Amino acid sequence: FEDNYKEAEENLDYALLHCHKNATSNKKRILNYLIPVKLERGRLPTVKLLEKYNLKEYVPLVTAIRRGDLRQFNDTLLKYQDKFIQRGTYLLLEKCKTVCHRNLFKRVFVIMGTHQLPLDNVANALKWLGMEIDLDEVECILSNLIFKKYVKGYISHSMRVLVLSKKDPFPIDAVVKK
Repeated sequence: FEDNYKEAEENLDYALLHCHKNATSNKKRILNYLIPVKLERGRLPTVKLLEKYNLKEYVPLVTAIRRGDLRQFNDTLLKYQDKFIQRGTYLLLEKCKTVCHRNLFKRVFVIMGTHQLPLDNVANALKWLGMEIDLDEVECILSNLIFKKYVKGYISHSMRVLVLSKKDPFPIDAVVKK
Protein backbone atom coordinates (compact mmCIF):
# COMPACT_ATOMS: atom_id res chain seq x y z
CA PHE A 1 0.00 0.00 0.00
CA GLU A 2 3.04 2.23 0.58
CA ASP A 3 0.95 4.29 3.03
CA ASN A 4 -1.26 5.54 0.18
CA TYR A 5 -4.43 4.16 1.69
CA LYS A 6 -6.85 6.37 -0.19
CA GLU A 7 -5.59 5.09 -3.54
CA ALA A 8 -5.44 1.53 -2.24
CA GLU A 9 -9.05 1.80 -1.06
CA GLU A 10 -10.18 3.17 -4.43
CA ASN A 11 -8.40 0.41 -6.37
CA LEU A 12 -9.59 -2.38 -4.09
CA ASP A 13 -13.15 -1.01 -4.13
CA TYR A 14 -12.99 -0.99 -7.93
CA ALA A 15 -11.68 -4.58 -7.99
CA LEU A 16 -14.44 -5.73 -5.63
CA LEU A 17 -17.14 -3.90 -7.56
CA HIS A 18 -16.01 -5.39 -10.88
CA CYS A 19 -15.45 -8.89 -9.57
CA HIS A 20 -17.85 -11.50 -10.98
CA LYS A 21 -20.79 -12.01 -8.62
CA ASN A 22 -20.08 -15.75 -8.30
CA ALA A 23 -16.34 -15.36 -7.69
CA THR A 24 -16.64 -15.58 -3.92
CA SER A 25 -13.05 -16.67 -3.31
CA ASN A 26 -11.75 -13.69 -5.32
CA LYS A 27 -14.02 -11.34 -3.38
CA LYS A 28 -12.71 -12.80 -0.14
CA ARG A 29 -9.10 -12.25 -1.28
CA ILE A 30 -9.87 -8.63 -2.14
CA LEU A 31 -11.66 -8.10 1.19
CA ASN A 32 -8.66 -9.49 3.10
CA TYR A 33 -6.80 -6.35 1.97
CA LEU A 34 -9.68 -3.92 1.61
CA ILE A 35 -10.97 -4.35 5.18
CA PRO A 36 -7.69 -3.34 6.90
CA VAL A 37 -7.42 -0.31 4.57
CA LYS A 38 -11.00 0.71 5.35
CA LEU A 39 -10.41 0.22 9.08
CA GLU A 40 -7.37 2.49 8.93
CA ARG A 41 -9.50 5.08 7.12
CA GLY A 42 -12.21 4.85 9.79
CA ARG A 43 -14.78 2.77 7.92
CA LEU A 44 -15.99 -0.27 9.82
CA PRO A 45 -17.56 -3.18 7.93
CA THR A 46 -20.76 -4.84 9.10
CA VAL A 47 -20.65 -8.18 10.87
CA LYS A 48 -23.03 -9.46 8.18
CA LEU A 49 -20.45 -8.77 5.46
CA LEU A 50 -17.67 -10.42 7.47
CA GLU A 51 -19.79 -13.50 8.12
CA LYS A 52 -20.91 -13.71 4.48
CA TYR A 53 -17.29 -14.10 3.33
CA ASN A 54 -16.16 -16.11 6.38
CA LEU A 55 -13.78 -13.39 7.58
CA LYS A 56 -14.40 -14.21 11.23
CA GLU A 57 -10.99 -12.94 12.33
CA TYR A 58 -12.16 -9.37 11.70
CA VAL A 59 -15.39 -9.58 13.73
CA PRO A 60 -13.82 -9.16 17.20
CA LEU A 61 -11.40 -6.56 15.81
CA VAL A 62 -14.21 -4.41 14.42
CA THR A 63 -16.26 -4.87 17.61
CA ALA A 64 -13.25 -3.82 19.71
CA ILE A 65 -12.67 -0.70 17.63
CA ARG A 66 -16.36 0.26 17.88
CA ARG A 67 -16.37 -0.19 21.66
CA GLY A 68 -12.88 1.14 22.34
CA ASP A 69 -12.04 -2.21 23.92
CA LEU A 70 -8.25 -2.31 23.78
CA ARG A 71 -8.06 -5.66 25.53
CA GLN A 72 -10.18 -7.35 22.87
CA PHE A 73 -8.32 -5.47 20.12
CA ASN A 74 -4.90 -6.60 21.40
CA ASP A 75 -6.11 -10.16 22.09
CA THR A 76 -7.52 -10.46 18.56
CA LEU A 77 -4.36 -9.07 16.96
CA LEU A 78 -2.31 -11.56 18.97
CA LYS A 79 -4.63 -14.48 18.17
CA TYR A 80 -4.55 -13.89 14.41
CA GLN A 81 -1.07 -12.36 14.29
CA ASP A 82 0.43 -15.06 12.07
CA LYS A 83 -2.47 -14.83 9.60
CA PHE A 84 -2.25 -11.02 9.42
CA ILE A 85 1.55 -11.07 9.06
CA GLN A 86 1.30 -13.65 6.30
CA ARG A 87 -1.14 -11.38 4.43
CA GLY A 88 1.05 -8.35 5.05
CA THR A 89 -1.71 -6.46 6.88
CA TYR A 90 -0.56 -6.75 10.50
CA LEU A 91 1.18 -3.37 10.75
CA LEU A 92 -1.76 -1.65 9.08
CA LEU A 93 -4.14 -3.25 11.58
CA GLU A 94 -1.81 -2.22 14.42
CA LYS A 95 -2.27 1.40 13.28
CA CYS A 96 -6.01 1.03 13.89
CA LYS A 97 -5.29 0.91 17.62
CA THR A 98 -5.31 4.74 17.54
CA VAL A 99 -9.02 4.74 16.62
CA CYS A 100 -9.64 2.20 19.38
CA HIS A 101 -7.92 4.53 21.90
CA ARG A 102 -10.03 7.45 20.68
CA ASN A 103 -13.25 5.49 21.11
CA LEU A 104 -12.25 4.37 24.61
CA PHE A 105 -11.54 7.97 25.67
CA LYS A 106 -14.84 9.05 24.16
CA ARG A 107 -16.61 6.46 26.33
CA VAL A 108 -14.81 7.76 29.42
CA PHE A 109 -15.94 11.27 28.46
CA VAL A 110 -19.57 10.16 28.04
CA ILE A 111 -19.56 8.26 31.34
CA MET A 112 -17.98 11.12 33.29
CA GLY A 113 -20.14 13.78 31.64
CA THR A 114 -17.52 16.50 31.99
CA HIS A 115 -15.11 18.23 29.63
CA GLN A 116 -12.27 17.93 32.14
CA LEU A 117 -11.07 14.36 32.44
CA PRO A 118 -8.50 13.61 35.13
CA LEU A 119 -5.77 11.47 33.59
CA ASP A 120 -6.13 9.13 36.59
CA ASN A 121 -9.62 8.22 35.37
CA VAL A 122 -8.35 7.54 31.86
CA ALA A 123 -5.54 5.40 33.29
CA ASN A 124 -8.09 3.53 35.43
CA ALA A 125 -10.17 2.75 32.33
CA LEU A 126 -7.07 1.29 30.71
CA LYS A 127 -6.20 -0.66 33.87
CA TRP A 128 -9.75 -2.02 33.96
CA LEU A 129 -9.07 -3.36 30.46
CA GLY A 130 -6.00 -5.13 31.82
CA MET A 131 -3.44 -2.64 30.55
CA GLU A 132 -1.02 -1.48 33.20
CA ILE A 133 -0.14 2.02 32.08
CA ASP A 134 1.29 5.05 33.88
CA LEU A 135 0.15 8.65 33.54
CA ASP A 136 3.05 9.60 31.27
CA GLU A 137 1.99 6.93 28.78
CA VAL A 138 -1.62 8.14 28.98
CA GLU A 139 -0.39 11.67 28.26
CA CYS A 140 1.62 10.40 25.29
CA ILE A 141 -1.36 8.55 23.81
CA LEU A 142 -3.62 11.55 24.30
CA SER A 143 -1.01 13.90 22.82
CA ASN A 144 -0.90 11.78 19.68
CA LEU A 145 -4.70 11.74 19.45
CA ILE A 146 -4.78 15.53 19.81
CA PHE A 147 -2.00 15.92 17.23
CA LYS A 148 -3.91 13.74 14.75
CA LYS A 149 -7.05 15.81 15.50
CA TYR A 150 -8.93 12.72 16.68
CA VAL A 151 -9.53 14.60 19.94
CA LYS A 152 -10.07 18.35 20.32
CA GLY A 153 -8.61 19.68 23.51
CA TYR A 154 -5.38 20.03 25.43
CA ILE A 155 -3.58 18.41 28.33
CA SER A 156 -2.92 20.40 31.47
CA HIS A 157 0.30 18.70 32.51
CA SER A 158 0.49 20.41 35.91
CA MET A 159 -3.10 19.46 36.78
CA ARG A 160 -2.90 16.04 35.07
CA VAL A 161 -6.19 16.73 33.28
CA LEU A 162 -7.40 16.39 29.71
CA VAL A 163 -9.48 19.47 28.89
CA LEU A 164 -11.83 18.73 25.99
CA SER A 165 -13.41 21.21 23.63
CA LYS A 166 -17.03 21.98 24.44
CA LYS A 167 -17.85 21.79 20.72
CA ASP A 168 -17.35 18.37 19.13
CA PRO A 169 -14.47 17.04 21.28
CA PHE A 170 -14.31 13.78 19.26
CA PRO A 171 -14.79 14.86 15.63
CA ILE A 172 -15.88 11.98 13.42
CA ASP A 173 -14.52 13.57 10.25
CA ALA A 174 -10.99 13.35 11.64
CA VAL A 175 -11.32 9.57 11.95
CA VAL A 176 -13.32 8.86 8.80
CA LYS A 177 -11.02 10.07 6.07
CA LYS A 178 -12.41 11.23 2.76
